[in-house]
Order: sequence, then C-alpha cells, then structure tokens
Amino acid sequence: AFQGSTDGIIITDLNARIIDANDAFLEIYGYRYDEIIGKRTSVLRSQKTTDSLYKKMWDEIKAYGCWAGQIINRHRNGEEFPVWLSITSIHEQDKTVGYMGVEFDMRKQQELEKRVIQSERLAIIGQMAAKVAHEVRNPLSSISLNAELLGDELRSTSEGITAEGESLLKAIMDEVERVTNLTEDYLQFSRLPEAEFHLVYLDQLLEDTIDFVEAEANSQGIQIIREIEAELPRVAADYHQIRRVILNLMRNAFDAMRNGGFLRLHAVAAGTNVEVSIADTGDGIAEEQRTKIFEPFYTTRDMGTGLGLAIARQIVQEHNGRLSFTSKENAGTVFTMVLPIEHKSIHQKEEMQL
Repeated sequence: AFQGSTDGIIITDLNARIIDANDAFLEIYGYRYDEIIGKRTSVLRSQKTTDSLYKKMWDEIKAYGCWAGQIINRHRNGEEFPVWLSITSIHEQDKTVGYMGVEFDMRKQQELEKRVIQSERLAIIGQMAAKVAHEVRNPLSSISLNAELLGDELRSTSEGITAEGESLLKAIMDEVERVTNLTEDYLQFSRLPEAEFHLVYLDQLLEDTIDFVEAEANSQGIQIIREIEAELPRVAADYHQIRRVILNLMRNAFDAMRNGGFLRLHAVAAGTNVEVSIADTGDGIAEEQRTKIFEPFYTTRDMGTGLGLAIARQIVQEHNGRLSFTSKENAGTVFTMVLPIEHKSIHQKEEMQL
C-alpha cells in the first residue's frame, strides 16, 4: 500500500528527518531516494509558508495526533506549488516514535478545474459564434448573388462595364468570400465533433500530413526537416482531429517564416507518452502575446479568426494530452504536443473487432 499509493508518502523520526519515502513522493518533488533520506522536511518548505502556520500545525499534531491542510512546498528545482498535506503521529506502545505525511499535488486538481472552466467558456463562446454566423450567412448569400447579377447586367449593356466597375465588383466579391470563410470557421468552432478514438499509428499520420503540405511549404521557401522516430507506439486518438492540430501548427509556422526558413518536425516516444514538436525559424512570439495565443478569437493577423490554436488545444486536452510552446523573439517558436500512448480499453475493443 505504501509503494502502491498514488499520493506521496513519507515517514519521519521525531526530529522530522525523513527515514522512508514512496515513489509517488519522489516523483512529486523530483528527488532520488538516496538524496532525500536523512534530510529534514524543512528542505521541502517554501518561504510562502509562514512560521505561524507551521506552529499551528505542530501544536495540533501534538494535541490531537494529526493535522491536515493545504500548504505551499518546494520542488527540488526550486519551483513552489500547493499540496494537500496530512500528518499523523506514529505510535508504538503508547509513545510517539515518528510521523507519517501523506501529500497530494494540488496542481493536478487546479489543472482539471482550469480545463472545466475553459470548456464551459468555450461552449458559451461557441454558441455565440454559431448565432452570429447564422445571422450573417443569409445576408452574405444575398450580397454575393446581387453582386453577380449586377455584374452581368452591366456587362450586357451597350456601354459595357468599365475597368473601375470590374475592380469594384471584384473587391465586393473578395470581401464576401473572406467573411464567408470567417463564418464557416465560427460554425466549425461551435460544432467541434466528439472525438472517435482508435489506435493510430502516429508516425504514419505525421508522414502523410507532411507530404500533404510539403509543396505548399516549398513554394514559400520553407524546408521541412523530418525527425520521426521509427515505429512510434500507437496512440489512442481521433485521426482526423489530430491531423487538424498538426496542420494548424505547421501552417502557423509557415506564416511565421515570411522570408522562408526551416520547419523541424520531431516525434519521439517518451515514457508513457509520445511527444511531437514543431519548430520554426520565424520571428517568434512577442512576450506580451504569449499569455493570449490560446484564447479564442485572439489573432495578430489581419485575416485570421483567432480560433486555430484554441481549437487545437481543446482537441489535445480532450485526448488527455498537453499542448505547450516556447518562443524567442527573432529566433523562432517550438510547439510541443504530448499524447498518451494507447489505452488498454481501446486496444481490447479493437482486438475484439478483428
């Protein structure tokens, strides 16, 4: 039970020196077993946890034999994060001989809460986008049809249509097409279909997607470098949705390299996950934009909808994965997608269908 627990567990002596720790504890804090044994628990303490809280905690342990609450602790790398900590006295022959601490990493819960809030927000935004798109669709069709009829009418007259008239009609039709594409993007965002999970050969999906856009990349002076590990483990995924994510990330990279450059697609198995990174040699993302790029409708382009990355992150999260990025101005950006390797339940289901 000690080693099998998903919560971090440590045993200490009366002087708060750690005498045993389970694997979950080591994973939470980033220590090796031989590094942490013999150290006092103060090595985990964050400066954000006050002396008064520690005094209250130990007063309760001495009085009642236990304490539980949320505190801020420190990872081996210096990162501070919240944990739910429960401390219980260990007794032998009616004497306290040590303490057991059980810890739950609150970052997991906070991430789950953020996802729920984001999903609810996206659902509301999607409903609004669908309503706006429906309201705009019919007038757009009418404008487009009447512009075509006007062009035909003018061309049929004895004087014909002037070059300026043709230019104006073309400008109208171009703007109608642009707004039509925007409304289609909004409708697609509001109706993102539920993922259909199957076991997917990710290496083949990536190769096929690169083949699909390579000519487009070459026409813009961009060379695609493939670094795809042979025989990547299968992932439980919706093939078309993950392909959509990869296409979006690659085309964003193309847009960032206006004068050409290199796009490096790297895919490798990493423990229980597969990691796919797409790196460009473009302009990078400005510091002030980095907290906003996953927000729906946020865009720095004149013609963009600002939905591509919001949809991409939503898709990846629904696959129990993560989508993140690093960027340096004038040096490029790297987007990394992490997906879990095949789920046993899906594997069994597909085996039964064979």
